[in-house]
Amino acid sequence: MSELAWAIHKDDEGLGVEDVGLRRGTERSAHGLPHKLEPDSGRHGAAITSPTSAEPTHVRFAVDEEIQRWDELLLQSPDEGTVYRCTANIDGMAQQGATPVHLMVDGNAVTAFRVAVPLTGALWILFGPPVLAIDELIRSARAIAAFAADHGVTAVRLRTQLKADPEHDQLLRENGLVRVPTWLDDSTVIVDLTGSEADVQSRFKKRARKSIKRAFREGVTVDRVPATAENCKTLYEMLDATSGGRFNIPTLEISTAVFQRYESSGQGQLFLARHEGEVVVGAFVATFGNTALYLGAGSVRRSPGDPTLCGLGGSRASYALQWDIMQWARDQGCERYDLDGTPSSATIGDLSHPRQGVGQFKTAFSDDITDYLGAYQIAVQPRRAWLMRQLEINAQRLDQSVTMNRLRGRHVRPNPDHVWLRRGSSR
Repeated sequence: MSELAWAIHKDDEGLGVEDVGLRRGTERSAHGLPHKLEPDSGRHGAAITSPTSAEPTHVRFAVDEEIQRWDELLLQSPDEGTVYRCTANIDGMAQQGATPVHLMVDGNAVTAFRVAVPLTGALWILFGPPVLAIDELIRSARAIAAFAADHGVTAVRLRTQLKADPEHDQLLRENGLVRVPTWLDDSTVIVDLTGSEADVQSRFKKRARKSIKRAFREGVTVDRVPATAENCKTLYEMLDATSGGRFNIPTLEISTAVFQRYESSGQGQLFLARHEGEVVVGAFVATFGNTALYLGAGSVRRSPGDPTLCGLGGSRASYALQWDIMQWARDQGCERYDLDGTPSSATIGDLSHPRQGVGQFKTAFSDDITDYLGAYQIAVQPRRAWLMRQLEINAQRLDQSVTMNRLRGRHVRPNPDHVWLRRGSSR
């Protein structure tokens, strides 16, 4: 299955890119839970009444007029949408082989993608739904699964902005949803950009403020450059070196197209930082509403061919880069800056965590780690969905095996934040 997000694991300095006609009557849903299916008034819609609520959830495909103003509808969502749901990102995912699916769930725009999975059929992957409570998520999941039943879908995977809660995880499992890998990081650091520049920096840790000053004393400069083919290639080469096979990245052609699509929409900016005249670190940042997102980045390596050793030395260029990004984001009217990925709040102190350096770098700008609920899957065709999950579990075991990665010459270590990927945790 192809990568379904521009959210790439970061290196040790926090850089990287790292359709419907449902039957009337009371039936059992695809995951074995009883619900009442009712026809919607629209030709392309269905409604489902869940045991968790007397109010039906309506699901249908968006019409052309709604798709044309998709970003506007997203900003009207209860959670105000995210970069990953916007039109620019939809175009980028389509270039990577995913088929966009525009859904309306209880009047809210929901971005989804249809992905073909070998042997087991199609998977709908949703950036959403934009619910604010766990019972709404359960109700929506059931309704979307019922809606997908007539469209050749094996399972539906949802990733909302709800925060992590152990009791919610138990409740979801009791209602037929299983924890699955997310295509986005489950934990992140969000920087508060409100107030004056002095206010913003006052919320940083002392070492971040000192590192920014040191970077400029060392002669580091940060340029906001256009997403030309040359500049995109410069960033891509650092991204590729940062990856070193540890994680998948799109091709240079796709990466360039994605960066240029965001730039043309007025929702993206490419940054390159130089030290002693040489580009040492770069990043691309996207915005949506009042939030900026650290979409992708890379830096030079200390030794060619070894992605684990960052080559920035004592220049502190990455800190100068982040500060310039924040200043730019504030100029765009953003109040939040999402640094997109960190160890969870439970593992941030684990020195053996493979992304420990990422966490240390990013929490220098904010100690507030946001842990999301993560991704959950609901079966539409239970047997096929089970097989799909087992294939995924085994593929991930191989991908995270220290022995297998040693044989493949890859620098990969299992992530303790993903212990739930084990078979015993798949429920």
